[in-house]
Amino acid sequence: MKKIIGNKLAFPTFRWIKVNKTEISIPELKKIDYPIESNGTMGEMPFKNQVYGVSEDALTFLKEYNNLYRRYETKEGEEVSYPPLYLKTDDVYTQLQDCHDIIAEKDSKIRVVLDYYSTGTVEKFRNTLIRILAKENADVELFIIQKENHSSYSLESIVIETEENATCHVRQYHLGSKKLYTNYQCDLIGDGSSSYLNSIYFGDCDDELNLLYNMIHHGEKTESDIIVHGALKDRATKNFKSNLEFKEGAKEAIGSEEEDIILLDDDVHSVSVPLMLCHEDNVVGNHAASCGKIDPEVLFYITSRGIDIEEAEALIIESKFAHAIDTLHNKELEEEVWEGVRKIIKEGELCLTADK
Repeated sequence: MKKIIGNKLAFPTFRWIKVNKTEISIPELKKIDYPIESNGTMGEMPFKNQVYGVSEDALTFLKEYNNLYRRYETKEGEEVSYPPLYLKTDDVYTQLQDCHDIIAEKDSKIRVVLDYYSTGTVEKFRNTLIRILAKENADVELFIIQKENHSSYSLESIVIETEENATCHVRQYHLGSKKLYTNYQCDLIGDGSSSYLNSIYFGDCDDELNLLYNMIHHGEKTESDIIVHGALKDRATKNFKSNLEFKEGAKEAIGSEEEDIILLDDDVHSVSVPLMLCHEDNVVGNHAASCGKIDPEVLFYITSRGIDIEEAEALIIESKFAHAIDTLHNKELEEEVWEGVRKIIKEGELCLTADK
């Protein structure tokens, strides 16, 4: 395997904590024909700030091995909702290196759903780059559903820029992968623009999740919110880093970041690093992280009503995830995500299968 460095913390902390950067293992790369047709060619986006996501190396790999490019765009004042795009890796299509560009013109609205899943036992690799440009008064909704199995290595980079009064909503549903590295970078450049991230994750078996979220305020009266709910089971590990930053000139900006995680077993490992940087006086910023097991009194109350403990745990986790899932506004997609959550909670034999 090739080793690269990624998900670097914007403002390094003590080295012994081992959160400043991440060593990422990359399987042998090869160009594989993918069954979904591209509708363009990957190029550069007209961003004011050039960022690359998980790793600059990952961007280099994508440019060389890209096998799927999709472009989603609107005309001025138009409202467009794209049908869900299902993106599969399996024992034949073992590598997906995909780029998605979303461009919302002035006063337009756009909705995009990307649904990643995998089957089979052969080692798989996904390297995804999603770039969003929300122009003046535009409204963007992006939904990412990820249900890859315990033979999958995944890199997922999201890069966003917003112009004046634009709004961007991103919802992530991470429900399994042997190793997952996700990187979210949003630059709120235009005055009055806003961005909202609502993410859920669930790790089980020996899954490793590495999550980094950067929300950067540049313009005046910008607004942002990072809300992340997670659960870990078996021997899963998670490294969560978020950076809420107010640049000079971001007067009257408001931002918050929050992570809430449930630990279902003693052998899980969770690290959280919420970071806030401020270069401007007149701003409001909040950050918080909470981590712990389910309250035994709550479990006792539910099980005393004749519900078994696994079902009780499922109900509690579902209550944490419900808001993010309900925003899909699509019964089939909602049921698909709920099925993935329940499967992880209730089917302990999955780890035995994955370890064979």
